[in-house]
Amino acid sequence: MDVVEEAAIVDADEHDVGEAPPPEATEGKRRSSRKSEEITFLAGEACLYSVVKRSAVSLGWKLVGEDANERAKRNCDVIWIDKSFYNDRLFLSIQPWQRINHFPGMTNICRKARLAQSLELMRKKFPRDFSFYPTTYVLPQGLAAFRTMFANGQSKGTYIVKPDGSAQGKGIFLTRRIEDVENLSSVCVAQQYIRNPLLIEKKKFDLRIYVLVTSCSPLRLYLFRDGLVRICTEDYKRPTTSNMDDRCMHLTNYSVNKRSDKYERDEKGAAPSNLGSKRSIAWLLEWLRQEKSEAAASKMWSRIGDICVMTILSILPTLRREYAGIFEKKTRPPPNMEDSSSDCPGSNANSCEMSGTSRCFELLGVDIMVDGDLRPSLIEVNHLPSWGTDSPIDEDIKSRVITQALSAMNVSAQDRRTYERSRRKQSRIRLRRKQPTGPLEEEVDDANATTDTQPKGKKKRLDLFDSNSAERRIRQVYEKHAPEKLDKVKGLLERYRGYEEWLAKKIEEKYSQDDSDSSTSSEDDESSDDEPMEVLDAKERKRFEREERILKDYDRIYPPPRNDRISISRYREMEKFVTEMDEKQQRRLTCPLQQMQPNGDTDKDCGTHNQYSRGDGWIGGNIHIRSMKEGEAKVTGPPTKQQVAFADRLSRGYSVEDSDVSEKEKAVKRKSRMLHHDLIFEDENPFYHLIDRVKQSRELSKDARRRAELRLHNRASKSGAPLKQQVLQLGLGTPFVELGEKFYSKRRGIDDGG
Repeated sequence: MDVVEEAAIVDADEHDVGEAPPPEATEGKRRSSRKSEEITFLAGEACLYSVVKRSAVSLGWKLVGEDANERAKRNCDVIWIDKSFYNDRLFLSIQPWQRINHFPGMTNICRKARLAQSLELMRKKFPRDFSFYPTTYVLPQGLAAFRTMFANGQSKGTYIVKPDGSAQGKGIFLTRRIEDVENLSSVCVAQQYIRNPLLIEKKKFDLRIYVLVTSCSPLRLYLFRDGLVRICTEDYKRPTTSNMDDRCMHLTNYSVNKRSDKYERDEKGAAPSNLGSKRSIAWLLEWLRQEKSEAAASKMWSRIGDICVMTILSILPTLRREYAGIFEKKTRPPPNMEDSSSDCPGSNANSCEMSGTSRCFELLGVDIMVDGDLRPSLIEVNHLPSWGTDSPIDEDIKSRVITQALSAMNVSAQDRRTYERSRRKQSRIRLRRKQPTGPLEEEVDDANATTDTQPKGKKKRLDLFDSNSAERRIRQVYEKHAPEKLDKVKGLLERYRGYEEWLAKKIEEKYSQDDSDSSTSSEDDESSDDEPMEVLDAKERKRFEREERILKDYDRIYPPPRNDRISISRYREMEKFVTEMDEKQQRRLTCPLQQMQPNGDTDKDCGTHNQYSRGDGWIGGNIHIRSMKEGEAKVTGPPTKQQVAFADRLSRGYSVEDSDVSEKEKAVKRKSRMLHHDLIFEDENPFYHLIDRVKQSRELSKDARRRAELRLHNRASKSGAPLKQQVLQLGLGTPFVELGEKFYSKRRGIDDGG
């Protein structure tokens, strides 16, 4: 917002305080206020399914269709998109009061190749926990490893090949021959075929699970307690060369089987019968309780929840980084947002707390296949699941999934008004130049208030490297953590003179890390497993409790409940590992190759979120993203012993790798002609004799040139031929004698006068 707009806002605010508007204007404002009380839902061309619109209407929201004006569509409170988009321009256009049904970065598990790579990385560290995903090869990148599974071009096992970005069963085929995948034109995945799937009425089936992600930082996941069972239309037989092409036998996709003549569907308007080719998971669990046991059905459902959690954990750092990169600036409230919240007319928790809510939510469609031993396996994840309602069971399940998910969003019709009011207040503050007091100025004011010797109007000059301020900080830390070290403060400051700021910073980091470690260990011992991993304030806890009350048909799967199969400590370990792997990947992208070597301070200087800096104006042939925090100054520490030793060797003319430098054996010190200082010994300098040889060769070259000129002169004077036709014969062994301005050769066996 520029100055002109800010001035216009201020004028508008001042005009409102003036004369009372006429009754017609008052009535118009009342109508507009009633309209503004409604939550608007963008149901444009990107909202493809009628069940989504009906769910929004059932909540009392106002639909904004494609025929509405651009301003109305741009200012909707909730945006729903059912189409694929590949850029972040849409996310960047989202305003702070709006919500959208997608997370940036979620395609990292919705693309089959990226999903396979992420899960394979986690499987190397946690092989037992991440065994729920069939062995998968990304082609053509992994063609060499995939070829090792074939002998003479044939394989005993069957592989199902899927294009990376396909949907609805397009481009999928089964194979046992390597030649079928050697000439692929696009990225595909080859997945090991599940040979013994669980059958319903002799037919293969899969499960469509719905997972709701309400927040990524902190992570909140909910599993819908129902879902869809999609059954094939042909009886299952193990894949052979004769039946591999039967798609209705091996593929469970609804888009494939609905075209079959054997597909059984319920009539529209009738109650769900759970007898056709599409049934509910509630029916399946009841069927498993009768066929197997109650414990077996509960264990399978619990495993499905664990699969959903671990799948999203495999990309959690990417989700958080991309979310912060797009929404962090707009999500962060203005400095006086908290002050303006008290001025909200009729403010409630939803209207004034929008700065802490998630800007995104997502309903994922997770495809699961169960084998004969009731072990669920992950097939794929869909961030654009189909919300079509071709049957009564679709309408019943999908309407509950969407309606409760929309209800749980912390959205209010007052959000936009609250945000605009806070922006207007900030504009007035900037125009009147009423900047809030910074932390450094407050510290100086406190120091002036406690000091009687200084006048009240003056402020102490606060330097960056202030010995007194560093000593004060060190004493404050020692008084709290190590009172026995207070007597050593003077000695430390004397030892690290010139590096007081660095010393204070290191001491603060040391004891703050000890505090965090002790608090973490105490939380692990005292807190229950029902607590989330992140430390939540009262507002966040209240908001999450509200979510759980609204999502009555959902189970919270992360943070896991107390009686879950995998404890929260195990999930912590997984999150820590994937975070470390993501940091390494970011360092490879943002740091130069020479800094990737395991040196002592490399990891400290090179951060993971574009925090690497080698100083201003540095260019090293690579592209580096440097984002130093505003106002943050670089604090240089004292040189280490190794650095001092290296500098000493370099100053004497030796390499830093030369460790055989002994000062006791050196007796004579002479000034070096090459390095121009007296710290080098010429008798052992390898370059000293080289200089003499170069000078000697230069003298010989000059002598040769003189002899050549003399020979040319003599021949030219005798024969009268041009100089360019003369043949030079340089005899470097013949000495010359200079007599006056002429040169004479001194031949062997002839006197000087001859």
